[in-house]
Amino acid sequence: MTRTGGLWNAATGRRDPRPSPGGAIRQRLIHLAWSLILAALMAITLLLEPLDWMIWNLQSRMSSKSPSGEIVFVLGSSSLTDPANPAQRERLAAALDSLRDHGAAAVYLDAVFAEPATDRAADLKLRAALDAWDDRAVIVNRVDIFSKSHSREYTTIPLLASDRPTVWNGVTSDWVAFTWQMPLAYRTSRGVQPSLAAALARNDEVSLAEFTVDYGYRSQSIVTLPLARVAAARGRPDALNLAGKTIVIGMPHDPSQPEMRVPGQFKSPSSFVPIFAAETLRAGPPVSIPGLPILAVFGLLVAGAAMFAHRRARLRAYVAAPAILLLALFAAPALRLHLELSYALPFLILYGILRWRANWQQRVALRDPVTGLPTFRALAAELEENAATGHIVVAKVHGYETILQTLDAPQRSLYIQKLVERLRVGDPGLTIFIEGHYLAWLVDEDTQPKLRAHLEGLRAIFAAPVNLGDQSVDVGITFGAAPLDRAQGERALAMGLAAVEETSEALEPVRIADGTQPADSLWDLSLRSRIDAAMEAGEVFCVYQPKMDISADRLIGVEALVRWEDPERGFIPPLHFVMQCEKAGRMEYLTRYVLQSACTAGKLLHFRGNRITMSVNISATLLTDMRIVGIVRNVLQATGFDARYLVLEITETARIRDLAQARAALNALKSLGAKLSMDDFGSGAANFETLHALPFDEIKIDRQFISGAASSTKARAIAASIVGLGVSARITVVAEGAETASDLQMLRDIGCWQVQGYALARPMPLANLLNLLTSEADTQASTHI
Repeated sequence: MTRTGGLWNAATGRRDPRPSPGGAIRQRLIHLAWSLILAALMAITLLLEPLDWMIWNLQSRMSSKSPSGEIVFVLGSSSLTDPANPAQRERLAAALDSLRDHGAAAVYLDAVFAEPATDRAADLKLRAALDAWDDRAVIVNRVDIFSKSHSREYTTIPLLASDRPTVWNGVTSDWVAFTWQMPLAYRTSRGVQPSLAAALARNDEVSLAEFTVDYGYRSQSIVTLPLARVAAARGRPDALNLAGKTIVIGMPHDPSQPEMRVPGQFKSPSSFVPIFAAETLRAGPPVSIPGLPILAVFGLLVAGAAMFAHRRARLRAYVAAPAILLLALFAAPALRLHLELSYALPFLILYGILRWRANWQQRVALRDPVTGLPTFRALAAELEENAATGHIVVAKVHGYETILQTLDAPQRSLYIQKLVERLRVGDPGLTIFIEGHYLAWLVDEDTQPKLRAHLEGLRAIFAAPVNLGDQSVDVGITFGAAPLDRAQGERALAMGLAAVEETSEALEPVRIADGTQPADSLWDLSLRSRIDAAMEAGEVFCVYQPKMDISADRLIGVEALVRWEDPERGFIPPLHFVMQCEKAGRMEYLTRYVLQSACTAGKLLHFRGNRITMSVNISATLLTDMRIVGIVRNVLQATGFDARYLVLEITETARIRDLAQARAALNALKSLGAKLSMDDFGSGAANFETLHALPFDEIKIDRQFISGAASSTKARAIAASIVGLGVSARITVVAEGAETASDLQMLRDIGCWQVQGYALARPMPLANLLNLLTSEADTQASTHI
C-alpha cells in the first residue's frame, strides 16, 4: 500500500534540493568563478609556489629513470679545501693522476680553493697534477645568488686557476634548498660565464636562459667514488672503469655555504644538482606548461560538469576532473612534461569546499530542525527526479497553533514522532515528509475506493489521544490525496495540499482530488488574476432576489447576489469565484464592488418610489479589523443611499475568530444606520453563541431546514423554534430557500412571514426588478380603482 522513501531515508537523507535547474546551474557557475578568482590570486601572490615544489618533489620520488652513466662523481672529504690541511691537496693531486691513468675524459674540480695551503709544496703538487690534464681539467668557481642585484662569488687562487678553463656553479635554490631552474650561464664580475651543468652536458651556448631541472633520475645510479679510493688506485689501470668518463670532484655539503639539495635525498653533495641538470640537458629539458593554461583547462572541465542537470551525470563529470589531475601528476614525468599543477589543485579544492557547503546548507534545508524528518522540499525534489505512480497523501494536523504555544520543542518533536509512528503502522519503513502542520507520503494504490478506505482506517487510529509523559493531547487530523502525474510529479503535491485544505474534521475528513483538477487549478489561478478585469468589464454584476412579506403578499426588500458570466467559461458559480477572491486577497475589492452596485440600484429604486430594503452579503472574514466600516461608509456617501434601508448579511459566522473585534466592527456598522442580519442561521456549532455575542437585528433560517420541513417533522420543529426565538428576542426572522407552495404554507403555519425563494421569485437583473415593481404598482392602483 505504501512506498518507502527510495532516495530519501529518514536515517540518511542523501538528496539535495534543486529549486530550479537554471538556478542550480547558476549557483554552480558562481562557485566556479569564485574558485578561479581565489586560485589565481593565490598564484599571483606566490602562495602556491611551495605547492608546486611539493608536487615536483613527489614526481621526482616516483620516477626511476636511469642517468647516462657518462658522469662520475668523486667525493672528497669535508676538509678538502682547508688550507691548514695540505695533505688533502696532495691526495687530490694523486687522485687526478690516477683518474688520468684510468682514461677519464675530463675532470671538473667543483671545490673552491679560496686560500693557499700552509705548505706551498702541496699547492705546487696540485698545480702540476692539473697541468698534466691540459685543458681537460676545469676549475669550478661558485656564485651564491640572493637576488638579481645581490650575489657573492667564491674563486680559486690564481696558482691553481690561472691559464685554466673555468666554469661556474651557482646556488639559486628556494627556501627548502631545491633548485628547480638553472641557467646555461651566470652573470659574474668577469661577465657572463658558462655554468657547470652546461659544460657537463657539452652545451656550448653561453646564455642566461634557464631550463627546468629533471630530478627524475635515480640518484643511486650516479656512480660515486671516494676520493681516497681513487687516489689509492693510482698505478693500477684496471682498478677503476673510468675510460671516457667525465669526472666531477666535489665535497660533502659545507654547513657554512647555502645548501643545494636533491629531491628524495635528505643530504646530498651540492655537486649532484649540476649533475642532474647536465643529465637533463643531455636528454632534453622537459616541456614546461605554466599554471594559467592548466587552470583554464580545468576550469572548462568543471564548467562543463556544472552544466549537467542530472545529478549522477554531474557527479561522474566532477570525478573526472581530479582523476585527470592525478593522471597528469603521474604521467607528466614519463612524458617529459613539467606541469604547474598548483593552480588547478587549489581551484578544485576550493570549488569542492564551496559545493560541499552549498549542499550541506541544502541538506539542512531538507530536514526539519525539530523532528529531523525530510521536508516538502525533499519530497518535491524526489517527485521531480523520479517518475512515480499511485497517489500522494497530505495530512493536516488541526490545532497545531495551540500545540506550538503550549508544548516546548522536545515535546513538539515527540508529538510529531508519535503521529508518524501511527502513520507507519502498516509500513515501518514509510518515509514521512513534514512542512509545518502538514505531513505527506507516497502510496502505490491507484484506485480511489481502496485509498479512501485506507485513509479512513488511518483516521480511526488517531481517535485516541497522544500521551506525552503525564499529558494527553487530542489529535485532529484530515487527509487530502492526489494522483501522481508522471510528467509533473511536483504538481501532485500542490494538488494534495489543495485537497487537504478543503477537508473538514466534521464534514469531510478525507478528500481525494481527481485527475482533472490540475487544469481546474490552472484556471483558478488565471481566474484570480482576471477578477479585477472582469469587474471593470461588467462581466461581474449583481442580480436581485425579492424578499416578500407573505402575510400581505408584498415585496419588502431585495438581496443583491453577485454573478459572473465569463466570455470563455460561461457562468461561474458564485461560491467558486468568491472563494478564489478570498485566496487572491481580493475580497474587500469584490465587497466594495457589490456594495457600490447594490446601493446605486437601491438609490434608483427609492427614486422610483420603491422604499424597500437592500441586503448585501458581507463575509465574516472581513470583520477582523475596521476597514469594512470605512468601505460601507464611503459607498453610502458616494451613492447617497439611505443607510436605514441597508441590510448587511454576515455570512460564514463560524469563521469569526475574535468575537470582541467582530462586535466592535458590527457596532460601528450599526452606528452608520445599517441593519445586521445573520445568514444561514442554524448551520454550524457557533451560531447560537455568535447570535448571543453579536448585535444582529435579523436572522435568516438556513435553507436546509426550509426545504426539508414539508416532509420532516424534525426540520419543521427546528424552523418553528427559530421563529419562536426571533419573536422572543424581538429579532426579525427571514426564511430563505422556499421552493414550493407547501414550503410557503408551512411557513405561514409557523408564523414566519418574511420569505425568499424560487416559489416567490428568482434572482433577476435590475431592469426586470423595475418591471416587476412597476407591474405590482399598477396592480395595486387598479385594485384601488
